Amino acid sequence: MADSDSLFYLKNQFYLRAYQSVARNPPPQKDTPEYLPSLLYSARSLIALNQPDEALLLVSADTLPAVRAVRALATYVKTKASGGEVEPILDELRDLTIEVESEDEGVQGAGAGVVRVSAATAFLQEGEVEEALTTLGAGAGGQDMECSYLTIQIYLSMNRVDLARKEYLYAKSHDADSLLLQIIEASVGLVSGGTPPLTLSTAYHVYDEQAASPGSSSNANILAAKGVAYLLRGHYAEAESMFNESLSIDKMNGDALVGLAVTKQLNAKQKDADEGFDHLLSALPSHPLAEDLIAKSTLFDQAKTQFTPSVPFS
Repeated sequence: MADSDSLFYLKNQFYLRAYQSVARNPPPQKDTPEYLPSLLYSARSLIALNQPDEALLLVSADTLPAVRAVRALATYVKTKASGGEVEPILDELRDLTIEVESEDEGVQGAGAGVVRVSAATAFLQEGEVEEALTTLGAGAGGQDMECSYLTIQIYLSMNRVDLARKEYLYAKSHDADSLLLQIIEASVGLVSGGTPPLTLSTAYHVYDEQAASPGSSSNANILAAKGVAYLLRGHYAEAESMFNESLSIDKMNGDALVGLAVTKQLNAKQKDADEGFDHLLSALPSHPLAEDLIAKSTLFDQAKTQFTPSVPFS
């Protein structure tokens, strides 16, 4: 059954990471088919915004695996932030993936795919990459587009563009018209660069089109993604403009903060670049690049202690 116009719009806004908009969306009537998927998209958006308590309020206890998985993910995020024991929650998510193992994907946004993505998200946070990929059904040709999307993002983070492309072909064979497939094409295009059909030009056109779509003018994530496409194509002035526009909407947008600092560095504005990286370290110390910079700085300081200057300081 095709999505209603309202659910189709909400789903696409979720895929575009317009989480504030999705989280504020009033749910439809409980007796409509759109109710549960809409509710779960809103709850998952609240989790993405690091508001697990609000997500838990939104989705009450239920017997449906998708609802239980979203609640478990929200509980995991809340518990991990407070330093609590997360293993029982991870076990619950593992049990849920087993429970839906023999099921088809079910209702888009409220079926088995939601269970797998929720579980894999928690596993990734724990550093269990292999378990996350297994949970998502990587390489098995599954039909859930969200599972394919997350699988591809994992592969790209591992610099395995070859595996990402294979997963993309699986996804494309199941739904060639999905917005999420376009976002996959853009993601692979950004990383792989110039290998057709997934190129930097592909990525730019996807993000440019989505930035111009209704509801996206205030989407900091899409503007930052468009900025990255500009940056990788060497259009530094346009990239800087996009990153600044993104930060005017969300001053804590990690992609925009990194992109702006890198753009300043490539434009030989080293002082501005250093200030940008310092701001990233203080504002978002858990950002992957920030963690990498901190780790490299620590290693450098450790190595420095093993050497003495060849010329004594006066």
